[in-house]
Amino acid sequence: MISTLNEINKSARENALEFIKNCNDEYIKNITDIANKINDNDDIVIVAIAGPSGSGKTTTAHILQDTLEKLGETTAVVSLDDFYLPHDKLPILSDGSLDIESVNSLDIQAIKKCFDEIIENGKTNLPAYDFKTRSRTPNAKALDIGNHGIVIVEGLHAMNPLIADLVPRKNILKIYISPNRTVDDENGVQLLSSRQIRLIRRVLRDDLFRGATATETLQLWNNVIEGEKTHLYCFKSTADVWLTTFHPYELGVYRERFCKMRSSVNKNAPCYEYFIDTVNALEQFVSIDSKLVPSNSLIREFIGNLKL
Repeated sequence: MISTLNEINKSARENALEFIKNCNDEYIKNITDIANKINDNDDIVIVAIAGPSGSGKTTTAHILQDTLEKLGETTAVVSLDDFYLPHDKLPILSDGSLDIESVNSLDIQAIKKCFDEIIENGKTNLPAYDFKTRSRTPNAKALDIGNHGIVIVEGLHAMNPLIADLVPRKNILKIYISPNRTVDDENGVQLLSSRQIRLIRRVLRDDLFRGATATETLQLWNNVIEGEKTHLYCFKSTADVWLTTFHPYELGVYRERFCKMRSSVNKNAPCYEYFIDTVNALEQFVSIDSKLVPSNSLIREFIGNLKL
């Protein structure tokens, strides 16, 4: 996988469409390998996909679902976000702020009930969470995978023992995903970290789908990172599979829209300098027209027109 500024820009200039296709094909190949592993193991009922914010958990889950169904599996995707406690029920931290990053922000009993019903008879009713109104609707959608289906559960805390251990070990496959790449300049100096790539993705996605401005996302970013350190990274070693979600062409696709946000971000916002450093780095990449990105690409999770 190419991962330097010069390599990425060279590919973008020479043939952006082929560049995009090669990156997407490589990702699909990796997911197909995982799907075959699942298909070969009749014990697996739950596939847990965990990763830090901006990793592409939602789209990865749906691409895996499509791949499994082509192999004849009956599947469903469940987002742990739908199990968020209503805003007025969230636990309060010692500093008086709401705990929205830890596993305690999820309704563990509701998750257990759904898992038990899935394992017992392949059916359950799922809640739905609305981030704009910060409210949850119980029993919003029915799930039915029959006797031998597979449920793909995605979320930051999907590998947390409080959730993963609700399922017998033989019945669960745990997948850890992350961009897990840095991009260097021509001198071998790091230009963008994996965390910065995730920040770009998160800012763009929140603006499009969650009604949050770049300033609002930056205000949360330090807490997001601390939450990942405390509640996610300690469980990485329990994963059965690791998957990188970095698509080298994505930086050119993000360039125009993300860099335009520079003027709209409050200079007093937390992480403002980090944001500006990220903008300055991203400006060095050759722009790629987002219209070239296929509708089923993982990158659509962050740029819109997402087809699930």
